[in-house]
Amino acid sequence: MKTRYLYLATMFAALLFSAVSCRKLDEPVPDTENTINALKCYVYYDSENWNNKVELDALSGTYNAERGIIQYTFPADDELYNSETLTRCRLEASIPSTARLVEVDAMGEELGHGIGGMRSLYNKTIYFKVIAANGEARSYQATFKVQ
Repeated sequence: MKTRYLYLATMFAALLFSAVSCRKLDEPVPDTENTINALKCYVYYDSENWNNKVELDALSGTYNAERGIIQYTFPADDELYNSETLTRCRLEASIPSTARLVEVDAMGEELGHGIGGMRSLYNKTIYFKVIAANGEARSYQATFKVQ
């Protein structure tokens, strides 16, 4: 008789466990934000003192948000913006916290993560993608010119 009660109790516990464990988890919906909010350019014009730099807003040039095209022309100042000083530039982008930024070439092939680090922006075009948490990507093309 005790064996029968033990068997029934085990069956009841198994049924109760299976009913509780079949609940579906509430998973958050991945964010779809993949827009760029800001693009800053730092020009280190003094090779002897790297604290001397100019911060520029690259989106203050011509910016088509729908197509992801940024065109920026450096101000007309031959001492700060010339072929030598523009080889010491750094870009900094502001994107949504759940997104990531990947640099790509003109054909869309990934070159690496991010766009930071020193680079030349003397008459250059930089291509990158901002990829949202759900995987949707938006392509950007930033062209930098000297007057």
